[in-house]
Amino acid sequence: MNRNPATVSPQANLSEALALMAERKLRHIVVMESDAYVLGILSDQDLALYYDPVQMTEERWRQATVGTMMTRKPVTIGSGAPIREAARLLLRSAISALPVVDNGILVGVLSDRDFTRYFAQAEG
Repeated sequence: MNRNPATVSPQANLSEALALMAERKLRHIVVMESDAYVLGILSDQDLALYYDPVQMTEERWRQATVGTMMTRKPVTIGSGAPIREAARLLLRSAISALPVVDNGILVGVLSDRDFTRYFAQAEG
């Protein structure tokens, strides 16, 4: 789990979100309404779905906000949940990251890459 997830407000513009994703080499950013409330998640997949090469104009791209592209009410999990439950949620929901939330507070993000990293480093 990434214990230092990138966060952004829904009012942030696209260039701000993309810069943060590029700087931290991330595929997901948690969208927060305040310091504690998870409103959504913005993923590389959301960006790909938003970008329509036929309808996309420079103005539309420039005016886009995170709130217009994010996935609202993302699937979340608590830090005390069994890892198997997290894996099942990722598979069943066809998503690649889970915000980890305890008592309404974001404590991290668990992604499919975290599973890959864990098993790649595991002995045996």
